[in-house]
Amino acid sequence: MRSIVPQAALLVMSALSVNAFAEEVGESMNWYRCNTHTHTSAPPKSDANASPEFVAEWYKSHGYQCLVITDHEFLTDVTPLNKKHAERGEFLVIQGQEITQALIDESRPTGKRHFHINGIGTGRAIMPIGYPAGARDIAPVDMYVRNIAEIQAAGGIAQINHPNLQWSVQLNDLLPLDQPFLMEVWNAFPTSNNLGGIDDIGNVAPSSEAMWDSLLSAGKVVWAVASDDTHEYYRFDDRLSPTPGQAWVVLQAPQLTQSAVMAALRQGRFYASTGVTLQSYEADERGISMRLVQTPEWSPSTSKPNTRIVTRFIGESGRLLAEVTGLNPAYRFKGDEQYVRAQIVDSNGRRAWTQPVFRDGRLNQLLSRR
Repeated sequence: MRSIVPQAALLVMSALSVNAFAEEVGESMNWYRCNTHTHTSAPPKSDANASPEFVAEWYKSHGYQCLVITDHEFLTDVTPLNKKHAERGEFLVIQGQEITQALIDESRPTGKRHFHINGIGTGRAIMPIGYPAGARDIAPVDMYVRNIAEIQAAGGIAQINHPNLQWSVQLNDLLPLDQPFLMEVWNAFPTSNNLGGIDDIGNVAPSSEAMWDSLLSAGKVVWAVASDDTHEYYRFDDRLSPTPGQAWVVLQAPQLTQSAVMAALRQGRFYASTGVTLQSYEADERGISMRLVQTPEWSPSTSKPNTRIVTRFIGESGRLLAEVTGLNPAYRFKGDEQYVRAQIVDSNGRRAWTQPVFRDGRLNQLLSRR
């Protein structure tokens, strides 16, 4: 299958050209499509139904260049997979783990709240607090602080998973965190409640994207991820099954190595997508511009592509700064923005999210504390 990633295009992501995490980039930089939340049947108590070998082959054959295997409380050995694929520079598998952190809460219908977090590129397994039953008598933020510290000590990158799973995570659980992290604004598991909602008595849960804006508006450095959270590899006829190929990130790196991929994730050199493709993206001191790829029709020989696309440039508190239609959206900075990011939606519901361009110097402040 042809890769959807335009390898020859130049991507100058926001974290590079405006933010403090700056690097020189040129035509030699490549785009790599990657899933950062993937389960296999490797662990003894796995809840996924395909081997690491099958999983790697599926993603490689469907246009991905890298994959993070994040089995629950288990570090799946990726060495044989990389021996087969990575030595030729065609596909990379990164070791990781989903820390399946739970908090006992008898007021909830399931008796628990869920605070799952991925460790990407970790060198050892990390057990959740209170495993396996769940933690008691501890604040959610303290669990996040502990687990993020453990992930960083193990050489990894922290990714907050599906915050609206069972309506578990609240904004106040994340606001005290002072380290940068990744967060899923879109998790393709069918019951992740990405869009938020209101219950029968009026309790409001914001969308994962709105929660991201609240964190950004509070001065945090958070990079947005879309991922599969794959568990099911055969039942593609069941729309309620967590099958692969539904959400991903496209990152920029000079080469397909673990160090280069990890650097791109740490620095926000990627965009998240459920089907929208960027041909190019550039941000400088004047503004943001991008070129989008028209989605082809199912049968190109009989129909000309006519999908319509709208790009919304969004700032502090989720405020709409501008709305632009077409394949060449651009935004010129006004000078008073705290940050600017883009949400792209096409007429068939596919989406993409670019990372925030910070205009308030927060990355410089972050680096000065290190």
